[in-house]
Amino acid sequence: MAELLESTMLICFGLSWPMNLAKNIKAKSAKTMSLQFILLIIAGYIAGICAKFYDHKFNYVLVVYLLNLAVVSANLAVYFINRHYDRQAQTANAALCHELSGNTDQNPNTARALQPAETKAPINPFGSSQGEDEMEKYRELNSITEAGGVVLFGSNTFASLPVGELTQAFRITEPIYNRSVKDIRLSQIESYLKVCLYDLNPRKIFVNMGDVDILDEKVNTDDFISKYEWLLYMIHTKTQAAIYIVSIVSESPTAQRINEKLKTLASQTGCKYVDAVSALESKRPTLRLFELLKVHMRNHPINFADAMEAGALSNHKKANVPSDRLPSPKPDMDAVYAKH
Repeated sequence: MAELLESTMLICFGLSWPMNLAKNIKAKSAKTMSLQFILLIIAGYIAGICAKFYDHKFNYVLVVYLLNLAVVSANLAVYFINRHYDRQAQTANAALCHELSGNTDQNPNTARALQPAETKAPINPFGSSQGEDEMEKYRELNSITEAGGVVLFGSNTFASLPVGELTQAFRITEPIYNRSVKDIRLSQIESYLKVCLYDLNPRKIFVNMGDVDILDEKVNTDDFISKYEWLLYMIHTKTQAAIYIVSIVSESPTAQRINEKLKTLASQTGCKYVDAVSALESKRPTLRLFELLKVHMRNHPINFADAMEAGALSNHKKANVPSDRLPSPKPDMDAVYAKH
Protein backbone atom coordinates (compact mmCIF):
# COMPACT_ATOMS: atom_id res chain seq x y z
CA MET A 1 0.00 0.00 0.00
CA ALA A 2 2.84 2.39 0.86
CA GLU A 3 4.43 1.79 -2.53
CA LEU A 4 1.11 2.44 -4.29
CA LEU A 5 0.70 5.75 -2.48
CA GLU A 6 4.30 6.71 -3.28
CA SER A 7 3.70 5.92 -6.96
CA THR A 8 0.52 8.02 -6.94
CA MET A 9 2.44 10.92 -5.45
CA LEU A 10 5.16 10.64 -8.08
CA ILE A 11 2.66 10.38 -10.94
CA CYS A 12 0.69 13.42 -9.75
CA PHE A 13 3.87 15.39 -9.25
CA GLY A 14 5.33 14.31 -12.57
CA LEU A 15 2.30 14.99 -14.78
CA SER A 16 3.15 18.68 -14.96
CA TRP A 17 6.55 18.07 -16.53
CA PRO A 18 5.39 16.83 -19.97
CA MET A 19 3.08 19.87 -20.26
CA ASN A 20 5.93 22.13 -19.16
CA LEU A 21 8.21 20.47 -21.71
CA ALA A 22 5.75 21.09 -24.56
CA LYS A 23 5.32 24.73 -23.53
CA ASN A 24 9.08 25.33 -23.38
CA ILE A 25 9.66 23.70 -26.76
CA LYS A 26 6.99 25.93 -28.30
CA ALA A 27 8.28 29.11 -26.62
CA LYS A 28 11.85 28.67 -27.94
CA SER A 29 13.07 30.87 -25.08
CA ALA A 30 14.64 30.11 -21.71
CA LYS A 31 13.53 33.40 -20.16
CA THR A 32 10.69 31.75 -18.24
CA MET A 33 12.72 28.65 -17.24
CA SER A 34 14.80 28.20 -14.09
CA LEU A 35 17.96 26.11 -14.38
CA GLN A 36 18.36 25.96 -10.59
CA PHE A 37 14.83 24.62 -10.14
CA ILE A 38 15.27 21.94 -12.81
CA LEU A 39 18.58 20.79 -11.31
CA LEU A 40 17.03 20.67 -7.85
CA ILE A 41 14.22 18.41 -9.09
CA ILE A 42 16.70 16.16 -10.91
CA ALA A 43 18.77 15.87 -7.73
CA GLY A 44 15.64 14.88 -5.81
CA TYR A 45 14.72 12.15 -8.29
CA ILE A 46 18.27 10.81 -8.33
CA ALA A 47 18.21 10.64 -4.54
CA GLY A 48 14.93 8.69 -4.65
CA ILE A 49 16.32 6.27 -7.23
CA CYS A 50 19.48 5.73 -5.19
CA ALA A 51 17.33 4.98 -2.15
CA LYS A 52 15.53 2.24 -4.09
CA PHE A 53 18.82 0.69 -5.19
CA TYR A 54 20.16 0.91 -1.64
CA ASP A 55 17.12 -0.96 -0.28
CA HIS A 56 17.09 -3.38 -3.27
CA LYS A 57 13.48 -2.44 -4.03
CA PHE A 58 13.30 -2.93 -7.80
CA ASN A 59 9.58 -2.46 -8.38
CA TYR A 60 7.13 -0.27 -10.34
CA VAL A 61 7.87 2.71 -8.06
CA LEU A 62 11.41 2.75 -9.41
CA VAL A 63 10.00 2.81 -12.95
CA VAL A 64 7.96 5.91 -12.11
CA TYR A 65 11.08 7.58 -10.69
CA LEU A 66 12.99 6.82 -13.88
CA LEU A 67 10.20 8.12 -16.13
CA ASN A 68 9.96 11.37 -14.18
CA LEU A 69 13.72 11.76 -14.26
CA ALA A 70 13.73 11.28 -18.04
CA VAL A 71 11.09 13.97 -18.62
CA VAL A 72 12.78 16.46 -16.29
CA SER A 73 16.11 15.75 -17.99
CA ALA A 74 14.41 16.52 -21.31
CA ASN A 75 13.40 19.90 -19.84
CA LEU A 76 17.05 20.44 -18.94
CA ALA A 77 18.08 19.76 -22.54
CA VAL A 78 15.38 22.12 -23.84
CA TYR A 79 16.64 24.80 -21.44
CA PHE A 80 20.09 24.83 -23.07
CA ILE A 81 18.57 24.69 -26.56
CA ASN A 82 16.36 27.67 -25.72
CA ARG A 83 19.33 29.51 -24.26
CA HIS A 84 20.97 29.10 -27.64
CA TYR A 85 17.87 30.58 -29.31
CA ASP A 86 17.97 33.50 -26.87
CA ARG A 87 21.62 34.21 -27.64
CA GLN A 88 20.91 34.10 -31.37
CA ALA A 89 17.99 36.52 -30.97
CA GLN A 90 20.06 38.82 -28.76
CA THR A 91 22.93 38.86 -31.26
CA ALA A 92 20.61 39.49 -34.20
CA ASN A 93 18.70 42.26 -32.45
CA ALA A 94 21.86 43.88 -31.11
CA ALA A 95 23.25 43.93 -34.64
CA LEU A 96 20.03 45.45 -35.92
CA CYS A 97 19.97 48.13 -33.25
CA HIS A 98 23.65 48.91 -33.91
CA GLU A 99 22.94 49.21 -37.62
CA LEU A 100 19.92 51.44 -37.10
CA SER A 101 21.61 53.66 -34.53
CA GLY A 102 24.63 54.13 -36.79
CA ASN A 103 28.34 53.75 -36.10
CA THR A 104 30.47 56.73 -35.11
CA ASP A 105 33.15 55.58 -37.54
CA GLN A 106 30.74 55.64 -40.44
CA ASN A 107 30.26 58.50 -42.80
CA PRO A 108 27.47 60.68 -41.30
CA ASN A 109 25.48 60.46 -44.51
CA THR A 110 25.66 56.65 -44.42
CA ALA A 111 24.60 56.57 -40.76
CA ARG A 112 21.59 58.76 -41.52
CA ALA A 113 20.63 56.50 -44.41
CA LEU A 114 20.64 53.47 -42.11
CA GLN A 115 18.24 55.08 -39.65
CA PRO A 116 14.51 54.35 -40.06
CA ALA A 117 12.25 57.18 -41.13
CA GLU A 118 10.69 57.66 -37.70
CA THR A 119 14.08 58.36 -36.06
CA LYS A 120 14.86 61.07 -38.59
CA ALA A 121 11.79 63.11 -37.75
CA PRO A 122 10.37 61.87 -34.40
CA ILE A 123 7.07 63.20 -33.19
CA ASN A 124 8.12 63.42 -29.56
CA PRO A 125 11.81 62.65 -29.11
CA PHE A 126 13.00 61.73 -25.63
CA GLY A 127 14.76 64.66 -24.12
CA SER A 128 12.08 67.16 -25.08
CA SER A 129 10.55 69.14 -22.27
CA GLN A 130 7.27 67.27 -22.65
CA GLY A 131 8.95 63.86 -22.38
CA GLU A 132 11.13 64.95 -19.45
CA ASP A 133 8.12 66.40 -17.61
CA GLU A 134 6.20 63.15 -18.07
CA MET A 135 9.11 61.08 -16.81
CA GLU A 136 9.52 63.36 -13.80
CA LYS A 137 5.84 62.89 -13.01
CA TYR A 138 6.18 59.11 -13.30
CA ARG A 139 9.29 59.08 -11.09
CA GLU A 140 7.33 60.89 -8.40
CA LEU A 141 4.37 58.52 -8.71
CA ASN A 142 6.66 55.47 -8.62
CA SER A 143 7.63 56.37 -5.06
CA ILE A 144 4.10 55.47 -3.87
CA THR A 145 3.41 52.41 -6.02
CA GLU A 146 3.18 48.79 -4.89
CA ALA A 147 5.39 46.09 -6.33
CA GLY A 148 3.62 43.27 -8.15
CA GLY A 149 1.02 45.43 -9.84
CA VAL A 150 -0.23 45.64 -13.41
CA VAL A 151 1.35 48.18 -15.76
CA LEU A 152 -0.04 49.54 -19.02
CA PHE A 153 2.73 50.72 -21.32
CA GLY A 154 2.01 52.14 -24.73
CA SER A 155 1.39 55.23 -26.78
CA ASN A 156 -1.76 57.22 -27.59
CA THR A 157 -4.36 54.45 -27.23
CA PHE A 158 -3.25 53.51 -23.72
CA ALA A 159 -2.41 57.11 -22.77
CA SER A 160 -6.05 58.06 -23.40
CA LEU A 161 -7.43 55.46 -20.95
CA PRO A 162 -8.77 56.96 -17.67
CA VAL A 163 -7.41 54.04 -15.65
CA GLY A 164 -8.37 55.45 -12.26
CA GLU A 165 -12.05 55.76 -13.15
CA LEU A 166 -12.13 52.44 -14.98
CA THR A 167 -10.57 50.41 -12.17
CA GLN A 168 -13.00 52.00 -9.72
CA ALA A 169 -16.00 51.37 -11.99
CA PHE A 170 -15.03 47.74 -12.57
CA ARG A 171 -14.09 47.27 -8.89
CA ILE A 172 -10.63 45.95 -9.61
CA THR A 173 -8.59 45.59 -6.44
CA GLU A 174 -5.22 44.83 -8.08
CA PRO A 175 -2.97 47.91 -8.33
CA ILE A 176 -2.95 49.12 -11.95
CA TYR A 177 -0.57 51.80 -13.22
CA ASN A 178 -0.66 53.53 -16.58
CA ARG A 179 2.85 54.46 -17.70
CA SER A 180 2.04 55.21 -21.33
CA VAL A 181 3.72 58.06 -23.19
CA LYS A 182 1.71 60.05 -25.69
CA ASP A 183 3.02 60.28 -29.28
CA ILE A 184 5.87 57.85 -28.63
CA ARG A 185 7.11 55.53 -31.37
CA LEU A 186 8.58 52.08 -30.96
CA SER A 187 12.08 53.30 -31.84
CA GLN A 188 12.00 55.83 -28.97
CA ILE A 189 11.01 53.68 -26.02
CA GLU A 190 14.30 52.34 -24.67
CA SER A 191 15.03 55.47 -22.61
CA TYR A 192 11.61 55.23 -20.98
CA LEU A 193 11.70 51.60 -19.86
CA LYS A 194 13.42 52.03 -16.49
CA VAL A 195 10.97 54.60 -15.17
CA CYS A 196 7.87 53.22 -16.85
CA LEU A 197 8.47 49.49 -16.22
CA TYR A 198 11.57 48.30 -14.39
CA ASP A 199 11.22 50.56 -11.32
CA LEU A 200 7.67 49.29 -10.73
CA ASN A 201 8.63 45.59 -10.48
CA PRO A 202 5.25 44.62 -11.99
CA ARG A 203 3.52 41.26 -12.05
CA LYS A 204 1.95 41.82 -15.46
CA ILE A 205 2.78 44.23 -18.29
CA PHE A 206 0.43 45.14 -21.13
CA VAL A 207 2.28 46.56 -24.13
CA ASN A 208 0.44 48.49 -26.84
CA MET A 209 2.77 50.08 -29.37
CA GLY A 210 2.34 50.99 -33.02
CA ASP A 211 -0.61 53.38 -33.16
CA VAL A 212 1.79 56.24 -33.89
CA ASP A 213 4.20 54.20 -36.03
CA ILE A 214 1.49 53.24 -38.54
CA LEU A 215 0.93 56.91 -39.38
CA ASP A 216 4.09 56.64 -41.46
CA GLU A 217 2.91 55.24 -44.78
CA LYS A 218 6.43 53.92 -45.40
CA VAL A 219 6.58 51.91 -42.19
CA ASN A 220 8.42 48.61 -42.65
CA THR A 221 6.46 45.87 -40.88
CA ASP A 222 9.42 43.49 -40.61
CA ASP A 223 11.57 46.25 -39.13
CA PHE A 224 8.74 47.10 -36.71
CA ILE A 225 8.46 43.47 -35.56
CA SER A 226 12.23 43.23 -35.07
CA LYS A 227 12.15 46.27 -32.80
CA TYR A 228 9.14 44.86 -30.95
CA GLU A 229 11.01 41.60 -30.37
CA TRP A 230 13.96 43.54 -28.99
CA LEU A 231 11.57 45.40 -26.66
CA LEU A 232 10.18 42.09 -25.37
CA TYR A 233 13.68 40.75 -24.85
CA MET A 234 14.65 43.80 -22.76
CA ILE A 235 11.51 43.46 -20.64
CA HIS A 236 12.06 39.72 -20.20
CA THR A 237 15.63 40.22 -19.01
CA LYS A 238 14.85 43.06 -16.60
CA THR A 239 11.58 41.86 -15.06
CA GLN A 240 9.80 38.66 -14.04
CA ALA A 241 6.48 39.97 -15.32
CA ALA A 242 4.06 38.17 -17.60
CA ILE A 243 3.88 40.14 -20.84
CA TYR A 244 0.68 40.74 -22.81
CA ILE A 245 0.98 42.11 -26.34
CA VAL A 246 -2.09 44.20 -27.11
CA SER A 247 -2.93 44.59 -30.78
CA ILE A 248 -2.89 47.98 -32.50
CA VAL A 249 -6.44 49.26 -32.14
CA SER A 250 -6.99 50.20 -35.77
CA GLU A 251 -8.67 48.70 -38.81
CA SER A 252 -6.09 50.06 -41.24
CA PRO A 253 -4.40 47.56 -43.60
CA THR A 254 -1.00 48.27 -42.07
CA ALA A 255 -2.31 47.63 -38.55
CA GLN A 256 -3.89 44.36 -39.70
CA ARG A 257 -0.61 43.15 -41.18
CA ILE A 258 1.34 44.12 -38.07
CA ASN A 259 -1.24 42.57 -35.73
CA GLU A 260 -0.94 39.23 -37.53
CA LYS A 261 2.81 39.31 -37.02
CA LEU A 262 2.40 40.40 -33.38
CA LYS A 263 0.16 37.40 -32.72
CA THR A 264 2.86 35.09 -34.09
CA LEU A 265 5.54 36.95 -32.15
CA ALA A 266 3.61 36.47 -28.91
CA SER A 267 3.53 32.69 -29.35
CA GLN A 268 7.22 32.62 -30.23
CA THR A 269 8.33 34.64 -27.21
CA GLY A 270 6.14 33.13 -24.51
CA CYS A 271 3.90 36.19 -24.30
CA LYS A 272 0.11 36.36 -24.50
CA TYR A 273 -1.71 38.17 -27.29
CA VAL A 274 -4.79 40.32 -26.69
CA ASP A 275 -6.84 41.14 -29.79
CA ALA A 276 -8.36 44.54 -28.99
CA VAL A 277 -9.48 45.60 -32.48
CA SER A 278 -13.05 44.52 -31.67
CA ALA A 279 -13.27 47.51 -29.30
CA LEU A 280 -13.80 49.71 -32.36
CA GLU A 281 -17.08 47.91 -33.11
CA SER A 282 -18.53 48.85 -29.73
CA LYS A 283 -20.62 51.92 -29.01
CA ARG A 284 -18.40 52.36 -25.93
CA PRO A 285 -14.95 51.54 -27.30
CA THR A 286 -13.03 52.83 -24.28
CA LEU A 287 -15.03 50.60 -21.96
CA ARG A 288 -14.82 47.67 -24.34
CA LEU A 289 -11.04 47.97 -24.61
CA PHE A 290 -10.67 47.96 -20.84
CA GLU A 291 -13.02 44.97 -20.56
CA LEU A 292 -10.75 43.02 -22.91
CA LEU A 293 -7.74 43.89 -20.78
CA LYS A 294 -9.47 43.37 -17.46
CA VAL A 295 -10.00 39.66 -18.11
CA HIS A 296 -6.21 39.24 -17.96
CA MET A 297 -5.56 41.68 -15.12
CA ARG A 298 -7.24 39.82 -12.29
CA ASN A 299 -5.45 37.26 -10.15
CA HIS A 300 -8.60 35.13 -10.19
CA PRO A 301 -10.56 33.98 -13.27
CA ILE A 302 -13.47 36.14 -14.35
CA ASN A 303 -16.73 34.85 -12.92
CA PHE A 304 -20.37 35.24 -13.93
CA ALA A 305 -20.88 38.28 -11.68
CA ASP A 306 -17.86 40.00 -13.25
CA ALA A 307 -19.18 39.32 -16.74
CA MET A 308 -22.66 40.67 -15.91
CA GLU A 309 -21.15 43.78 -14.31
CA ALA A 310 -18.93 44.41 -17.32
CA GLY A 311 -21.87 44.11 -19.70
CA ALA A 312 -23.97 46.48 -17.62
CA LEU A 313 -21.22 49.08 -17.51
CA SER A 314 -20.46 48.97 -21.23
CA ASN A 315 -24.12 49.28 -22.20
CA HIS A 316 -25.07 51.92 -19.66
CA LYS A 317 -26.11 55.05 -21.54
CA LYS A 318 -25.13 57.34 -18.69
CA ALA A 319 -21.68 55.93 -18.06
CA ASN A 320 -19.29 58.54 -16.70
CA VAL A 321 -16.32 57.17 -18.59
CA PRO A 322 -15.81 59.07 -21.86
CA SER A 323 -17.83 57.41 -24.58
CA ASP A 324 -16.02 58.86 -27.56
CA ARG A 325 -14.20 56.48 -29.80
CA LEU A 326 -10.56 55.86 -29.16
CA PRO A 327 -8.66 58.79 -30.64
CA SER A 328 -8.13 58.21 -34.33
CA PRO A 329 -4.65 59.12 -35.49
CA LYS A 330 -4.20 62.27 -37.52
CA PRO A 331 -4.25 62.72 -40.45
CA ASP A 332 -7.35 60.86 -41.65
CA MET A 333 -6.61 57.12 -41.76
CA ASP A 334 -8.28 56.56 -45.14
CA ALA A 335 -6.05 59.19 -46.71
CA VAL A 336 -2.91 57.90 -45.03
CA TYR A 337 -3.37 54.32 -46.24
CA ALA A 338 -4.89 55.04 -49.64
CA LYS A 339 -1.57 54.12 -51.28
CA HIS A 340 -1.38 50.66 -49.66
